[in-house]
Formats: sequence, C-alpha cells, structure tokens
Amino acid sequence: MPLLWALRGAGTGRAAARVGLVAGVVTNFPAFYWLIYTIHAFGGFGYPLAGLTYLCLTLFAACQFVLFAVALRRTGPGPLALAAPVFWVSLEFLYPNLFLWRMAHCQFHAPLLMQIGDVTGPYGLSFVMLWVSAALAELIARPRRMAPLLAAGAATLAVILYGMLRLPQVEQAMRTAPTVRVALVQGNVGIREKGDLRYFDINVDKYQQLSMGVQRDVDVIVWPETVDQHWVPADATRLEGKDNPFDTLQRYLIFGGLSFRLRGYDPNDAEEFNSAFLMGPDGVLLSRYDKRILMPFGEYVPFASYLPFIKKIDPNIGGFTAGQHVSVFDIGGKAKIGQLICYEDIATDMPRYTTQAGAEMLLNILNDAWYGPTAAPYQHQALALWRAIENRRYLLRGSNSGVTSIIDAAGRIVAEGGLFTAEVVSGVVPRLQMQTFYTRFGDVFAWLVVVAAVVLLIKERRGRQRL
Repeated sequence: MPLLWALRGAGTGRAAARVGLVAGVVTNFPAFYWLIYTIHAFGGFGYPLAGLTYLCLTLFAACQFVLFAVALRRTGPGPLALAAPVFWVSLEFLYPNLFLWRMAHCQFHAPLLMQIGDVTGPYGLSFVMLWVSAALAELIARPRRMAPLLAAGAATLAVILYGMLRLPQVEQAMRTAPTVRVALVQGNVGIREKGDLRYFDINVDKYQQLSMGVQRDVDVIVWPETVDQHWVPADATRLEGKDNPFDTLQRYLIFGGLSFRLRGYDPNDAEEFNSAFLMGPDGVLLSRYDKRILMPFGEYVPFASYLPFIKKIDPNIGGFTAGQHVSVFDIGGKAKIGQLICYEDIATDMPRYTTQAGAEMLLNILNDAWYGPTAAPYQHQALALWRAIENRRYLLRGSNSGVTSIIDAAGRIVAEGGLFTAEVVSGVVPRLQMQTFYTRFGDVFAWLVVVAAVVLLIKERRGRQRL
C-alpha cells in the first residue's frame, strides 16, 4: 500500500519508474542477502565478484517493480482498483526471477488462506492481497469510494470460505488413505567435506550409522542430494562392494548420487547427471531420476556451449546435463513416490507432471548447506510447501543440513528437523490420489490475469489515441 500511495504522486512515467526501482531494491536487497555467500561457496567466485553478481541480481529483480509501477502509472487504478493486482500477478507469473518468491508465500502460517492454491496456485492469494492493498490506497485518496474495498473484501471472504470448506475434505482424505513409513536422514555433512575426496566414504558412513537405528521401523529410507560421490554408470543395475552405499540395507533406500553416460568410446567424454537412485536391500538399482532443473554457475555455466571462454572464469563449476524424464519410484507396491531434486520443489510444473505420472506423494532431496546458517532454507521451504497444496500430496524434503521436513497435503509442516544438525525425521505418510484443478490444468488463473493485463494496456492505449 505505501508503494501504491507513492505512485499516485508520480507525475510522469519516469518518476513512477524511479519509485518502482527504489521499492524493488529496498525489498530485494535485504531479502536474499544469503546469495552472496551462496555464489561464493557454490559457484566458487570471490566475495567481491559474488557481491557484484548479487547487486546485478538485485537490480534485475527490482525491474519487476519498475514494470509494475510504469504500467500502473499508465492505466491508473482501473475499475474497482483492479489494475494493481492484475499487473502485479501478471509480473509474478511471467517475470524470470532467479528465486521465485510470490506475495502469497509470506502467508505460510495461515493455512486457511492457502487452500485456494489447489485451484489458482499462489497467484490467487497474491491477487487478493494486492487487491486489498489497492482498495485501501484508493480509499485514502478518495474517502467516499467504498466499492473497491467492498469488492476486495468479498474476494477475501471467498478465499476464507473456500479454505473452510476444502480443508476438512483434505483432512478426511489424509485420515482414510493407506500409509507408508518414511525416515528422512539428515547427516549434516559440511560443504568442504562433501567436496573432498578424502571424506567421501566417511560422509556415507555418517548416513549409514544414522540409518541403522531406524531401518527396521520404516518402509523406505531417504538420503539427500549427492550423498554418494562415487560415479555410477547410467546403465548400472546393481551396486556391489564399495559402490554400494549401504550394504547392510534391509529396506528400500532413496539416495542422491552421481551418474554418467558415455557419448562414445572416449572414457573422458561423458554426460554427467545429478541423480536420485532407488535401491533395494540386495543392492539392485530399481530406478533412477536425473535432475532436470540445474542451478546456473554451480551445476552448469549458461551459454558455455556458445561462449566457451565463460567456463574458464571458474573451471570448478560443474558441467552437468539436465535429465529429460519424470520419475515415480515404486517402493515395492507400498508407495509411489514422485522424485524431485533441489530447486525442483520451487518450480510448479515439475511436481505437477510428477503427480500426473501417478505419484502418491512428492519427495525432494536437497542440499541447502550452500546457503549457510541463514534464512534461506526456511525461505526455500516456504515456497516449496505450496506444491503440497497445489497437488494435494504430502511433500517430503530430505536435506543434508536442514531443514528436513514432512509437509501435509494442506501445506502444514507436521515434522521438521533442525538447521545444521545430524538427525532423522520420521513419519507415517498417507498415499493420496486426489486430483486437483491445478494438477490437471496448471496456471489457468495466472494466464487469465495476464490476458486482463493486456486488455487494460490496450484499452489505455486506445483511449490515448482518441484523445
């Protein structure tokens, strides 16, 4: 609302752009401060270059506010003060930010408001929040204009009523569904040890020791991203000897590791994958999933195939190949687990496709140690929990250093580990098969808002031409 109020005093498009830029920088710069450390630790850049990169990312993110400010300055508040939520949500949906934070994500402690997510994703709640702000700003400017606030209030009430009706239905489905017992192992291996060849076997031993005490009580054990640093051929069907990360396994194990596929006969020419493996108690590899969304400057260098000199900036940056297929791990008929890795619980399409493929629950293995002891792991989780609501599936998050958690189909955290601790988070997880509008059709609401934004801009342009 302060931003909307400030924009009313912007006499020109340039003045509105300046207001938007200031708001964008003030919002984004302190919000994602941890990226400086992450760029340094994950990408291998020195702190001066990491700081410069973060400043560029902040300015890029602030441009979303600039576009919003300029668009709103051109059209004005619009009928019922709808222009602000229309433009804001359109930009939330379309603008290519690195960290996909939406206005609705700040409401992760208000599950009643979030239930609309199985229809609209986070964009429905973002829309209502912006509408209320715009209506209040309009009321301050024009005290007698109550219609926008009444309309925004009705929309808010509709969101609350939907949550009140939908939440009991989801809870009933969770109570009556068959279950599977899961143990998420958080070994807390430091980033230095994780990348040091001398510690590879020691790191795996930590996970073995933590798993030994719980494996008799669960159906499947989960180890996080790239726990095992031994390279596994893509066509491997069994792991034996030192290649087997858990030779005393009595249950099923899902673990993160590395795989490769030779392109030809040259052993030095291979595709490399960040993978998740499903292994049985006899060392048989039952399934594999290759990460599809890779992190830039950590797992690959953007445009390196066209501009090879970029790779020389830091030769330690990985050269992974993105996977091509969705994977649903069948745990011996006891559960069908949709597999994700790292950033993929933030991108909305990946969990949708995995649910459509038959997943009864979603599992993301990750390593957020690159963020350090900051707010980032919790911000990551605040974004990810919407995937549980959108698809009405439990979301399991197995992290190396935290936060490891179990999130129910209503977006509530039912079990959670600490940050930078070694522990096991266990739970009984329902196998859900609910089908939601969002899973089937995706971002229909967001696209309708984009169409509305285009209509507003076209209408404003035609009005100027008539003048």
